[in-house]
Amino acid sequence: MSDGFESNDRPLLDLIRRRGPLSVLEMTRALQVTPTAIRHRLSRLVESGLVERRSEPGGRGRPKHLYRASAETQKKLGQNYTDLALVLWDEMMRSIADRKLRRLLFGRITDRLADVYRARVRGEDWEHRLLELGAILHDRGIEAEVVPGREDGLPILKQHSCPYFELAEADQAICALERKMFEKVLGRGLKLSQCRLDGHRSCDFEAKPITPRRASSTG
Repeated sequence: MSDGFESNDRPLLDLIRRRGPLSVLEMTRALQVTPTAIRHRLSRLVESGLVERRSEPGGRGRPKHLYRASAETQKKLGQNYTDLALVLWDEMMRSIADRKLRRLLFGRITDRLADVYRARVRGEDWEHRLLELGAILHDRGIEAEVVPGREDGLPILKQHSCPYFELAEADQAICALERKMFEKVLGRGLKLSQCRLDGHRSCDFEAKPITPRRASSTG
């Protein structure tokens, strides 16, 4: 998983986070599983940086190992901004009657979100920037890929998971916000050709055709 742990690791991580540092024996007794199973999971979690191990003198023989949750685990298991995001979005879109003010806030939010990606998107043309954006989204735990277009051959950004799923379910305007943010990062207009909320398997962002400018007449 992108979070670095599997679903059946959650009881072990919760135990270590609440009561750690703990030894393997203490975890075995608390969870009623074998020491081998505990050690197997700990090995993977230590390697991924979610659990830290320290050694203490244990008298005769080998030192005693104790395990505690890392700062990264505290962040991953403790973060849940969905309720706050839903309230803030509702206040902005429904409680603010002034449309100009709503548009201003919408624009500032998309600018701030775009800033998260701009520094890492450096491609000279929008197609290379799209590939970089897809890689960044994937690194951030959002299942995304860039694939060739169906007709014109222009690449398409396909998101197989949504970073704002509950928020988008409450108000699909969040999809427009994400599209606008991507446009500011890429420097090109996009259209959301299909959306997971409409029953599709992915949200597809495609480039809008560039309309040639009309030559000004001199009369």
